[in-house]
Amino acid sequence: MSRKAALYTCLAAAALLGSGQARAQTADSALAVSSGGYSLFRVNINGAAVFGGDFTGNSTGPRCTAGGSGANCIPVEGAGTRMMWFPEKAAFRAGYINGTQWDDANIGLYSVAIGQNVRASGDNGVALGVRSTAANGSSFAVGEDNTASGYGSVAMGYHAHTNARRGTFVFGDNITGGTQDSVRADMVGQATWRLSCGMRIYTNQALTTGVAFGGPAVNSSVCGTSNYFGQAGAMISTSTGAYLSTSGVWTNTSDVNRKHLFEAVHGEDVLARLRDLPIRSWSYRVDDASVRHLGPTAQDFRASFGLGTDELTIGTVDADGVALAAAQALEARTATQQARIEALERENAELRARMERVEALLAGQGSAPATP
Repeated sequence: MSRKAALYTCLAAAALLGSGQARAQTADSALAVSSGGYSLFRVNINGAAVFGGDFTGNSTGPRCTAGGSGANCIPVEGAGTRMMWFPEKAAFRAGYINGTQWDDANIGLYSVAIGQNVRASGDNGVALGVRSTAANGSSFAVGEDNTASGYGSVAMGYHAHTNARRGTFVFGDNITGGTQDSVRADMVGQATWRLSCGMRIYTNQALTTGVAFGGPAVNSSVCGTSNYFGQAGAMISTSTGAYLSTSGVWTNTSDVNRKHLFEAVHGEDVLARLRDLPIRSWSYRVDDASVRHLGPTAQDFRASFGLGTDELTIGTVDADGVALAAAQALEARTATQQARIEALERENAELRARMERVEALLAGQGSAPATP
Protein backbone atom coordinates (compact mmCIF):
# COMPACT_ATOMS: atom_id res chain seq x y z
CA MET A 1 0.00 0.00 0.00
CA SER A 2 1.35 3.44 -0.96
CA ARG A 3 1.68 6.18 1.66
CA LYS A 4 -1.06 8.16 -0.05
CA ALA A 5 -3.45 5.19 -0.04
CA ALA A 6 -2.63 4.45 3.58
CA LEU A 7 -3.35 8.08 4.49
CA TYR A 8 -6.74 7.92 2.74
CA THR A 9 -7.53 4.69 4.57
CA CYS A 10 -6.70 6.29 7.91
CA LEU A 11 -8.80 9.36 7.15
CA ALA A 12 -11.74 7.22 6.03
CA ALA A 13 -11.53 5.07 9.13
CA ALA A 14 -11.36 8.12 11.35
CA ALA A 15 -14.37 9.65 9.65
CA LEU A 16 -16.39 6.48 10.00
CA LEU A 17 -15.45 5.73 13.59
CA GLY A 18 -15.64 9.26 14.95
CA SER A 19 -14.17 9.08 18.43
CA GLY A 20 -12.16 5.93 17.62
CA GLN A 21 -8.51 6.11 18.54
CA ALA A 22 -5.64 4.50 16.66
CA ARG A 23 -4.09 1.71 18.64
CA ALA A 24 -0.43 0.85 18.56
CA GLN A 25 0.39 -1.10 15.42
CA THR A 26 1.15 -4.77 15.83
CA ALA A 27 3.61 -6.63 13.67
CA ASP A 28 0.90 -7.85 11.27
CA SER A 29 -1.39 -4.79 11.15
CA ALA A 30 -1.20 -1.71 8.97
CA LEU A 31 -4.04 0.13 10.71
CA ALA A 32 -5.95 -0.44 13.96
CA VAL A 33 -8.72 1.68 15.50
CA SER A 34 -10.37 1.19 18.90
CA SER A 35 -12.69 3.00 21.27
CA GLY A 36 -13.07 2.48 24.98
CA GLY A 37 -10.82 -0.55 24.87
CA TYR A 38 -12.79 -2.27 22.11
CA SER A 39 -11.18 -3.04 18.76
CA LEU A 40 -13.40 -1.49 16.08
CA PHE A 41 -11.42 -1.80 12.89
CA ARG A 42 -8.14 -3.35 11.79
CA VAL A 43 -6.38 -3.78 8.44
CA ASN A 44 -3.54 -6.30 8.34
CA ILE A 45 -0.48 -5.95 6.18
CA ASN A 46 -1.75 -8.78 3.93
CA GLY A 47 -4.94 -6.84 3.13
CA ALA A 48 -7.24 -8.69 5.52
CA ALA A 49 -9.67 -6.46 7.39
CA VAL A 50 -11.74 -6.94 10.54
CA PHE A 51 -14.73 -4.84 11.65
CA GLY A 52 -15.72 -5.24 15.28
CA GLY A 53 -18.56 -3.87 17.35
CA ASP A 54 -20.96 -4.72 20.15
CA PHE A 55 -24.13 -6.73 19.51
CA THR A 56 -27.06 -5.27 21.46
CA GLY A 57 -30.04 -6.51 19.45
CA ASN A 58 -31.20 -8.88 22.17
CA SER A 59 -30.86 -6.43 25.04
CA THR A 60 -33.98 -5.56 27.03
CA GLY A 61 -33.16 -1.87 27.27
CA PRO A 62 -33.48 0.74 24.51
CA ARG A 63 -30.95 0.32 21.75
CA CYS A 64 -30.81 4.03 20.96
CA THR A 65 -32.52 7.18 22.15
CA ALA A 66 -35.74 8.57 20.74
CA GLY A 67 -35.24 10.36 17.48
CA GLY A 68 -32.58 7.96 16.26
CA SER A 69 -29.52 9.30 18.02
CA GLY A 70 -27.09 7.41 20.20
CA ALA A 71 -24.14 5.09 20.06
CA ASN A 72 -26.26 2.00 19.29
CA CYS A 73 -28.33 3.46 16.45
CA ILE A 74 -28.02 2.40 12.83
CA PRO A 75 -25.36 4.54 11.12
CA VAL A 76 -27.55 5.59 8.19
CA GLU A 77 -31.06 5.04 6.84
CA GLY A 78 -32.94 5.77 3.63
CA ALA A 79 -32.08 5.34 -0.03
CA GLY A 80 -28.53 5.16 -1.31
CA THR A 81 -25.59 3.07 -2.43
CA ARG A 82 -23.44 1.73 0.38
CA MET A 83 -21.83 -1.14 2.24
CA MET A 84 -22.88 -1.19 5.88
CA TRP A 85 -21.92 -3.32 8.87
CA PHE A 86 -24.40 -2.88 11.73
CA PRO A 87 -22.85 -4.60 14.76
CA GLU A 88 -25.75 -3.84 17.09
CA LYS A 89 -27.76 -6.37 15.07
CA ALA A 90 -24.79 -8.30 13.68
CA ALA A 91 -26.21 -7.48 10.22
CA PHE A 92 -24.53 -6.73 6.90
CA ARG A 93 -25.79 -4.75 3.90
CA ALA A 94 -24.22 -3.95 0.53
CA GLY A 95 -25.56 -2.59 -2.74
CA TYR A 96 -28.27 -0.07 -3.59
CA ILE A 97 -31.75 0.67 -2.22
CA ASN A 98 -34.34 3.23 -3.28
CA GLY A 99 -36.28 3.40 -0.03
CA THR A 100 -36.46 2.05 3.50
CA GLN A 101 -35.30 -1.51 2.84
CA TRP A 102 -32.23 -1.01 5.06
CA ASP A 103 -33.81 1.11 7.78
CA ASP A 104 -33.49 -0.19 11.32
CA ALA A 105 -37.04 -1.55 11.35
CA ASN A 106 -36.33 -3.67 8.26
CA ILE A 107 -33.09 -5.22 9.48
CA GLY A 108 -33.33 -8.61 11.15
CA LEU A 109 -30.80 -9.81 13.70
CA TYR A 110 -27.83 -11.63 12.16
CA SER A 111 -29.22 -10.95 8.68
CA VAL A 112 -27.53 -10.33 5.31
CA ALA A 113 -28.84 -8.40 2.30
CA ILE A 114 -26.71 -7.82 -0.80
CA GLY A 115 -27.92 -6.45 -4.13
CA GLN A 116 -30.51 -4.01 -5.44
CA ASN A 117 -33.52 -3.15 -3.28
CA VAL A 118 -33.21 -6.36 -1.30
CA ARG A 119 -34.54 -6.68 2.25
CA ALA A 120 -33.81 -9.15 5.04
CA SER A 121 -36.22 -8.22 7.82
CA GLY A 122 -36.36 -11.69 9.36
CA ASP A 123 -33.81 -12.72 11.96
CA ASN A 124 -31.04 -14.85 10.43
CA GLY A 125 -32.49 -14.10 7.00
CA VAL A 126 -30.52 -13.78 3.76
CA ALA A 127 -31.64 -11.80 0.68
CA LEU A 128 -29.57 -11.58 -2.50
CA GLY A 129 -30.24 -10.27 -6.00
CA VAL A 130 -32.90 -7.81 -7.16
CA ARG A 131 -35.99 -6.87 -5.11
CA SER A 132 -35.85 -10.12 -3.14
CA THR A 133 -37.10 -10.28 0.44
CA ALA A 134 -36.30 -12.61 3.34
CA ALA A 135 -39.21 -11.62 5.55
CA ASN A 136 -39.23 -14.37 8.17
CA GLY A 137 -36.81 -16.06 10.51
CA SER A 138 -34.09 -18.20 8.89
CA SER A 139 -35.54 -17.51 5.44
CA PHE A 140 -33.53 -17.31 2.21
CA ALA A 141 -34.45 -15.34 -0.93
CA VAL A 142 -32.15 -15.10 -3.93
CA GLY A 143 -32.76 -14.01 -7.51
CA GLU A 144 -35.25 -11.50 -8.91
CA ASP A 145 -38.49 -10.49 -7.19
CA ASN A 146 -38.53 -13.45 -4.80
CA THR A 147 -40.14 -13.48 -1.36
CA ALA A 148 -39.37 -15.93 1.44
CA SER A 149 -42.17 -15.09 3.87
CA GLY A 150 -42.44 -18.42 5.67
CA TYR A 151 -40.19 -19.38 8.57
CA GLY A 152 -37.24 -21.41 7.33
CA SER A 153 -38.44 -21.08 3.73
CA VAL A 154 -36.45 -20.66 0.49
CA ALA A 155 -37.45 -18.64 -2.59
CA MET A 156 -35.15 -18.78 -5.60
CA GLY A 157 -35.05 -17.88 -9.28
CA TYR A 158 -37.70 -15.53 -10.63
CA HIS A 159 -40.99 -14.44 -8.98
CA ALA A 160 -40.92 -17.26 -6.43
CA HIS A 161 -43.01 -16.77 -3.29
CA THR A 162 -43.22 -19.05 -0.25
CA ASN A 163 -46.62 -17.54 0.59
CA ALA A 164 -46.04 -17.42 4.37
CA ARG A 165 -45.77 -21.23 4.45
CA ARG A 166 -43.01 -22.39 6.77
CA GLY A 167 -40.41 -24.87 5.61
CA THR A 168 -41.21 -24.46 1.91
CA PHE A 169 -38.93 -24.31 -1.14
CA VAL A 170 -40.11 -22.43 -4.23
CA PHE A 171 -38.21 -21.98 -7.49
CA GLY A 172 -39.43 -20.03 -10.50
CA ASP A 173 -37.94 -19.98 -14.00
CA ASN A 174 -37.79 -17.08 -16.46
CA ILE A 175 -37.52 -18.53 -19.95
CA THR A 176 -39.87 -16.10 -21.68
CA GLY A 177 -38.21 -12.88 -20.63
CA GLY A 178 -40.31 -11.98 -17.63
CA THR A 179 -43.90 -12.71 -18.67
CA GLN A 180 -44.76 -15.39 -16.07
CA ASP A 181 -46.80 -14.75 -12.97
CA SER A 182 -45.55 -15.56 -9.50
CA VAL A 183 -45.26 -19.20 -8.48
CA ARG A 184 -46.30 -19.81 -4.85
CA ALA A 185 -46.30 -22.51 -2.23
CA ASP A 186 -49.72 -23.97 -1.40
CA MET A 187 -49.01 -25.65 1.94
CA VAL A 188 -46.34 -25.91 4.63
CA GLY A 189 -43.36 -28.19 4.06
CA GLN A 190 -43.86 -28.16 0.29
CA ALA A 191 -41.38 -27.89 -2.59
CA THR A 192 -42.72 -26.08 -5.65
CA TRP A 193 -40.81 -25.77 -8.92
CA ARG A 194 -41.72 -24.04 -12.17
CA LEU A 195 -39.42 -25.57 -14.79
CA SER A 196 -40.87 -24.91 -18.22
CA CYS A 197 -38.17 -26.91 -19.96
CA GLY A 198 -38.18 -29.83 -17.54
CA MET A 199 -35.80 -31.09 -14.89
CA ARG A 200 -33.04 -33.72 -15.06
CA ILE A 201 -31.45 -35.70 -12.24
CA TYR A 202 -28.34 -37.65 -13.18
CA THR A 203 -27.13 -40.50 -11.01
CA ASN A 204 -23.65 -40.96 -12.44
CA GLN A 205 -20.78 -38.72 -13.44
CA ALA A 206 -21.04 -39.65 -17.12
CA LEU A 207 -24.61 -38.23 -17.26
CA THR A 208 -26.01 -41.44 -18.72
CA THR A 209 -28.30 -42.65 -15.92
CA GLY A 210 -31.06 -40.90 -14.03
CA VAL A 211 -34.56 -39.53 -14.46
CA ALA A 212 -36.03 -36.46 -16.18
CA PHE A 213 -39.36 -34.71 -15.75
CA GLY A 214 -41.32 -32.94 -18.45
CA GLY A 215 -38.67 -33.01 -21.16
CA PRO A 216 -39.36 -30.54 -24.00
CA ALA A 217 -40.04 -31.61 -27.54
CA VAL A 218 -37.01 -31.86 -29.80
CA ASN A 219 -36.26 -28.55 -31.59
CA SER A 220 -38.59 -26.67 -29.26
CA SER A 221 -38.51 -23.00 -30.17
CA VAL A 222 -38.40 -22.04 -26.49
CA CYS A 223 -36.33 -24.73 -24.83
CA GLY A 224 -34.13 -25.89 -27.67
CA THR A 225 -32.85 -29.46 -27.82
CA SER A 226 -31.68 -31.43 -24.82
CA ASN A 227 -30.94 -34.95 -23.65
CA TYR A 228 -33.89 -36.62 -21.98
CA PHE A 229 -32.63 -40.19 -22.44
CA GLY A 230 -34.03 -40.32 -25.96
CA GLN A 231 -37.60 -39.73 -24.81
CA ALA A 232 -38.14 -36.04 -25.58
CA GLY A 233 -41.64 -34.88 -24.75
CA ALA A 234 -42.36 -37.54 -22.10
CA MET A 235 -43.64 -36.36 -18.73
CA ILE A 236 -41.23 -38.71 -16.93
CA SER A 237 -38.20 -40.12 -18.73
CA THR A 238 -35.73 -42.64 -17.34
CA SER A 239 -32.38 -43.96 -18.47
CA THR A 240 -33.83 -47.49 -18.17
CA GLY A 241 -36.03 -46.89 -21.21
CA ALA A 242 -39.29 -46.72 -19.27
CA TYR A 243 -41.28 -43.49 -19.46
CA LEU A 244 -44.62 -41.82 -18.79
CA SER A 245 -46.05 -40.29 -21.96
CA THR A 246 -47.70 -36.89 -22.17
CA SER A 247 -51.03 -38.69 -22.55
CA GLY A 248 -50.57 -40.44 -19.20
CA VAL A 249 -49.48 -43.90 -20.39
CA TRP A 250 -46.68 -45.62 -18.47
CA THR A 251 -44.47 -47.55 -20.89
CA ASN A 252 -42.13 -50.29 -19.68
CA THR A 253 -38.84 -50.97 -21.40
CA SER A 254 -38.98 -54.22 -23.39
CA ASP A 255 -36.07 -54.03 -25.81
CA VAL A 256 -34.89 -57.50 -26.80
CA ASN A 257 -31.33 -56.27 -26.48
CA ARG A 258 -31.91 -55.75 -22.75
CA LYS A 259 -33.07 -59.34 -22.22
CA HIS A 260 -31.48 -62.80 -22.11
CA LEU A 261 -31.99 -66.29 -20.69
CA PHE A 262 -35.19 -66.80 -22.66
CA GLU A 263 -37.32 -69.88 -21.82
CA ALA A 264 -40.42 -71.23 -23.51
CA VAL A 265 -43.73 -70.95 -21.64
CA HIS A 266 -46.43 -73.62 -21.73
CA GLY A 267 -49.76 -71.90 -21.88
CA GLU A 268 -51.78 -74.68 -20.28
CA ASP A 269 -49.37 -74.63 -17.32
CA VAL A 270 -49.93 -70.87 -16.98
CA LEU A 271 -53.69 -71.42 -17.06
CA ALA A 272 -53.44 -74.11 -14.40
CA ARG A 273 -51.39 -71.84 -12.13
CA LEU A 274 -53.72 -68.93 -12.81
CA ARG A 275 -56.72 -71.10 -11.99
CA ASP A 276 -55.34 -71.73 -8.49
CA LEU A 277 -54.22 -68.12 -7.90
CA PRO A 278 -56.42 -66.38 -5.27
CA ILE A 279 -57.90 -63.23 -6.80
CA ARG A 280 -59.91 -61.13 -4.41
CA SER A 281 -61.26 -57.63 -3.91
CA TRP A 282 -59.46 -55.59 -1.22
CA SER A 283 -58.43 -52.13 0.01
CA TYR A 284 -55.02 -50.70 0.88
CA ARG A 285 -54.65 -49.97 4.58
CA VAL A 286 -53.78 -46.33 3.87
CA ASP A 287 -56.98 -45.82 1.82
CA ASP A 288 -60.57 -45.40 2.90
CA ALA A 289 -62.54 -48.65 2.98
CA SER A 290 -64.63 -47.39 0.08
CA VAL A 291 -61.59 -47.51 -2.22
CA ARG A 292 -61.50 -51.04 -3.61
CA HIS A 293 -59.07 -52.95 -5.82
CA LEU A 294 -59.06 -56.35 -7.50
CA GLY A 295 -56.14 -58.73 -7.88
CA PRO A 296 -53.75 -61.15 -6.17
CA THR A 297 -51.33 -60.43 -3.35
CA ALA A 298 -47.64 -60.27 -4.12
CA GLN A 299 -47.03 -63.34 -1.94
CA ASP A 300 -49.60 -65.45 -3.83
CA PHE A 301 -48.37 -64.21 -7.20
CA ARG A 302 -44.79 -65.05 -6.33
CA ALA A 303 -45.76 -68.50 -5.05
CA SER A 304 -47.75 -69.25 -8.21
CA PHE A 305 -45.35 -67.98 -10.87
CA GLY A 306 -41.99 -67.27 -9.19
CA LEU A 307 -41.70 -63.96 -11.03
CA GLY A 308 -40.25 -60.64 -9.87
CA THR A 309 -37.60 -59.70 -7.35
CA ASP A 310 -39.40 -60.26 -4.05
CA GLU A 311 -42.64 -61.29 -2.34
CA LEU A 312 -43.79 -57.74 -1.64
CA THR A 313 -44.33 -56.36 -5.13
CA ILE A 314 -45.80 -57.33 -8.49
CA GLY A 315 -44.10 -55.91 -11.56
CA THR A 316 -46.54 -54.67 -14.14
CA VAL A 317 -44.52 -56.39 -16.85
CA ASP A 318 -44.95 -59.71 -15.00
CA ALA A 319 -48.70 -59.28 -14.50
CA ASP A 320 -49.02 -58.32 -18.16
CA GLY A 321 -46.93 -61.33 -19.18
CA VAL A 322 -49.13 -63.74 -17.23
CA ALA A 323 -52.24 -62.20 -18.74
CA LEU A 324 -50.82 -62.39 -22.27
CA ALA A 325 -49.63 -65.98 -21.81
CA ALA A 326 -53.05 -66.96 -20.47
CA ALA A 327 -54.79 -65.20 -23.34
CA GLN A 328 -52.48 -66.91 -25.82
CA ALA A 329 -53.19 -70.30 -24.24
CA LEU A 330 -56.92 -69.64 -24.33
CA GLU A 331 -56.64 -68.61 -27.97
CA ALA A 332 -54.78 -71.84 -28.76
CA ARG A 333 -57.42 -73.81 -26.87
CA THR A 334 -60.15 -71.94 -28.70
CA ALA A 335 -58.48 -72.60 -32.06
CA THR A 336 -58.27 -76.34 -31.26
CA GLN A 337 -61.88 -76.43 -30.16
CA GLN A 338 -62.91 -74.50 -33.25
CA ALA A 339 -61.15 -77.03 -35.46
CA ARG A 340 -62.94 -79.86 -33.66
CA ILE A 341 -66.26 -78.06 -33.98
CA GLU A 342 -65.73 -77.55 -37.69
CA ALA A 343 -64.80 -81.22 -38.13
CA LEU A 344 -67.91 -82.28 -36.20
CA GLU A 345 -70.02 -79.90 -38.26
CA ARG A 346 -68.67 -81.43 -41.47
CA GLU A 347 -69.28 -84.92 -40.14
CA ASN A 348 -72.76 -83.91 -39.02
CA ALA A 349 -73.46 -82.44 -42.43
CA GLU A 350 -72.35 -85.64 -44.13
CA LEU A 351 -74.52 -87.74 -41.81
CA ARG A 352 -77.49 -85.47 -42.42
CA ALA A 353 -77.03 -85.74 -46.18
CA ARG A 354 -76.78 -89.51 -45.90
CA MET A 355 -79.92 -89.68 -43.80
CA GLU A 356 -81.76 -87.51 -46.29
CA ARG A 357 -80.77 -89.84 -49.10
CA VAL A 358 -81.90 -92.86 -47.09
CA GLU A 359 -85.17 -91.19 -46.21
CA ALA A 360 -85.72 -90.28 -49.84
CA LEU A 361 -84.97 -93.84 -50.91
CA LEU A 362 -87.32 -95.26 -48.31
CA ALA A 363 -90.03 -92.83 -49.28
CA GLY A 364 -89.67 -93.87 -52.95
CA GLN A 365 -89.93 -97.54 -52.11
CA GLY A 366 -93.03 -96.94 -50.12
CA SER A 367 -94.93 -95.53 -53.13
CA ALA A 368 -93.82 -98.26 -55.60
CA PRO A 369 -96.32 -101.08 -56.57
CA ALA A 370 -96.07 -104.33 -54.69
CA THR A 371 -93.98 -107.04 -56.29
CA PRO A 372 -96.14 -110.00 -57.50
